Amino acid sequence: MDNNAPACPVCRITAQPYFNDIDYILECGRCGIIFDMRSSLDKKYYEKERSTHVDKDKIRSRERNVSQRAALIKGFLYKEASVLDIGCGEGLFLKEIKRYVADIQGLEPTEFYADYARIELKIDVIQGMIEDTDFPEASFNIITMFHVLEHFQDPGMALGKISRWLKPGGCLVIEVPDISSPYARYKGPAWELIIPEHRFHFTLKSLTGLLQRHNFIPAITRNRDFDQYRVGIGESMRKLLPFSAKIKKSEKVIRQTKIKKNSPHKEGKQYVKNIRRSAQLPLKAFLGWLVYKFRRGDYLFVVAKKTR
Repeated sequence: MDNNAPACPVCRITAQPYFNDIDYILECGRCGIIFDMRSSLDKKYYEKERSTHVDKDKIRSRERNVSQRAALIKGFLYKEASVLDIGCGEGLFLKEIKRYVADIQGLEPTEFYADYARIELKIDVIQGMIEDTDFPEASFNIITMFHVLEHFQDPGMALGKISRWLKPGGCLVIEVPDISSPYARYKGPAWELIIPEHRFHFTLKSLTGLLQRHNFIPAITRNRDFDQYRVGIGESMRKLLPFSAKIKKSEKVIRQTKIKKNSPHKEGKQYVKNIRRSAQLPLKAFLGWLVYKFRRGDYLFVVAKKTR
């Protein structure tokens, strides 16, 4: 065994490259966790630099996204429940479920987002990172964590804390990118969710194994997308196809160039674009439903029960 070979951060055994031509994305042969050697937890970035404004143009799509998430766990929400959302961002998910539960609280590392949630949405949010935060044992009935677990240097530490914070029989709701999704496999190392900020990449098998190590048993597993009923038609079709057939880049350039030449009036062009987008919405929604139905989305969504 090569003593200098990188070790899995979870199992501490030697890991091997996940892609043939990339040496910094490795897979553990024991637990199946995939990790990116480039990543590091930059506290200053998360606390101060990750965002300095709220993109108003994207709020509507984020609101649709949190509504879709809430619908998936509605059966687990009840009036007496207390909920903690780790990495709550602007607080939109907590705002969405506020009417269903007794108590909501957020934990958010980025100062700007935490202030926005507190001031604009009147939500109780602690600004800080899970590594530096603690709650009394058995404080919550439900803990949610959307696109957070992949950022940690030590996901086991996070799950250990969460297990302590949850009441017996409590639920953990997790969403992470799924590196084994059809679109991720098609894109390979060029997949948009392979970025240095993402320390870990999960499959359903590796995520389930990690959860079981920390006394969680999955009750619901789904694949979904962000704003899943408005994903681009081409992208949804790619996810549904059982094979890959790449579009030549030159063809894309030609089509874009022709549009530019034939549309000199910007206002008229934008009007036509808006009409076309509206006409495409039913098809996008149908394809998005098929992607969800056949579990072809890029995100793993898991509701896990604490066993003890």
